[in-house]
Amino acid sequence: MKKIKISFIFTALIVVIFAASSDAATKVRIGADSASFSYPFRVALSAGIFEKYGIDAEIFTFSYGIDTVNAAILGETDTAEAMDFAAASRFSENNKLRVISLITIANPDGAKLYTRNPEIKTLKDLEGKKVGVQKATANEYEWGRLFAKNGIDKTKVEQVYLGSNAELLAAYLAKEIDAYWVSADTEAAVLEIPESRSLGNHEISGYLQRGYALVDEDFIKSNKEAIVGFVKALGEAAAFINEKPDETAVIANKDLKVPLDAAKKNIYAHKYIVRFLQEDVDTISGVADWAVDNGLIRNRYDVKDVLYLDAIKEAFPDRVDIK
Repeated sequence: MKKIKISFIFTALIVVIFAASSDAATKVRIGADSASFSYPFRVALSAGIFEKYGIDAEIFTFSYGIDTVNAAILGETDTAEAMDFAAASRFSENNKLRVISLITIANPDGAKLYTRNPEIKTLKDLEGKKVGVQKATANEYEWGRLFAKNGIDKTKVEQVYLGSNAELLAAYLAKEIDAYWVSADTEAAVLEIPESRSLGNHEISGYLQRGYALVDEDFIKSNKEAIVGFVKALGEAAAFINEKPDETAVIANKDLKVPLDAAKKNIYAHKYIVRFLQEDVDTISGVADWAVDNGLIRNRYDVKDVLYLDAIKEAFPDRVDIK
């Protein structure tokens, strides 16, 4: 009887301890897109990294990063992800989202500008031609940077606005556009099209897209320690992706049904890193100023007003360098 009683008490104690540890976990509703930008969140969940840092994570998948921003603004999620253009455009409006960290930066070869028009031999030859553009996205900003850097008169280039990579590829196949930026995972399909050739990678525009993690300000105020754990988890997930691309591709395939080969190409198109440097802040400022100057957003603002740096300073103090 004593052994049975002791065993019962021991089991009950384990249950109590487990329940207490479960209660200690902070529920975080994560907004993630359906592309490679979301890989750190999916790895952190699948590999148990969020759990390690006391985060009870639930991922809600949306088509694009801007959709995650909209969801967080509406209170449907606690966090969002956004490329610099999407983040900059929404901060011109009054919302409570705060940037807590950089999480990705594009590799120069992550996308290339392709054409199949034999008349286009140099970038200047884009004048008088049609190019495919994803309006109000980082893609539109990259076109703007390309025009400015290479002395191209943008008024002489017909920008055909299309919504997705599939639409861009279809328009390219039908010769409805002469050129567009091709991502690494779709490059093989473009190369099968006769006369297709690259005019260069991101370096011809001088712009490398940066991706950021954002969190609702009210959620931050109530869960400051959890946000530190959240940042640490993303940092560990970034290291996992860089060290284990094959395992990451399997996670992406399971979560998003992305073919393994395409997932690997997406991984190599980005550098996954958690940090916050002055250049990461300057990118948001530069995009915001360009968007205001070109009539895409209305209000100028000071980027420092939309940053929350306490968490990353505590999690990775050696990765923060803001003037």
